[in-house]
Amino acid sequence: MLRSAHTFSQAVRAVRAVHTTPAFAAKRRNNRKAELEAQRNAEAEAARRAQEQLRKLKDTNFLNSLVNPEKLFSTTQISQEDAAAAVSSGQVSLQQQAGEGGSVIRREANSGHFACRVQPEEVKLVTEVAPKAMVGSDFRFSLQVMPELAEKSAHIQADIVRRVISLDNANSSAIMHYNISNAVKTFGRSEGDSGSPEVQAAVWTVRINNLEEHLRGHNKDHHNRRAYTKLLHKRAKMLKYLKRESLERYYLCLKQLGLTKEMVEGEILQPKRIV
Repeated sequence: MLRSAHTFSQAVRAVRAVHTTPAFAAKRRNNRKAELEAQRNAEAEAARRAQEQLRKLKDTNFLNSLVNPEKLFSTTQISQEDAAAAVSSGQVSLQQQAGEGGSVIRREANSGHFACRVQPEEVKLVTEVAPKAMVGSDFRFSLQVMPELAEKSAHIQADIVRRVISLDNANSSAIMHYNISNAVKTFGRSEGDSGSPEVQAAVWTVRINNLEEHLRGHNKDHHNRRAYTKLLHKRAKMLKYLKRESLERYYLCLKQLGLTKEMVEGEILQPKRIV
């Protein structure tokens, strides 16, 4: 009996000695490293697929019509290398200004968006019709020896007005008001409708998208992160109310806002980082 127990203990020690050799330990570490690498690759692929699916989901007419401040305020000047291509394509004017690194070309404020709820028809009236009328009716301009200079001066003044009211020269708050007005106009069920569930959900979507752009570059801004989460809950609550009122309007609103049912009816947690 004692001899058999002694033999068994020797066998256990021999097995342990075999499986704790440096070669076996190195092999086990390599296997674990390969498993971790495969897990990281799988997580990265899943995140890429989720981002691609979210990008396709947000490709809607309403979301594409919103003005992005970062794209609008990307730069007011371009380098000399890009100047030739920009001028040849007609995207910028030929006005040059000396600066560091050579001459640069200023961009025109010609995005087509205007602040203060100014309509394109009103801009056309100011920039095209008004200069001609001013030259023809003003007595001071009729006394000019060179009327073409007077007309050019009137057009310059009109272009200054266009630049002042252009959204390119406005601030982020004006762009927010422009996008909110666009949301009210798109989702309003009648003229002047600003209180229907679709309009309120669209307005909160505009604010949520604006905070997303901010939090991508300021991931430690916990105050705005909390405000972002509160807006998500407000929008979800309003859309749940819309679902109780009309199921057809609910799904149509989800499609236009680039949302899924899980984003509204699922659990909404405060995100640690916006990607």
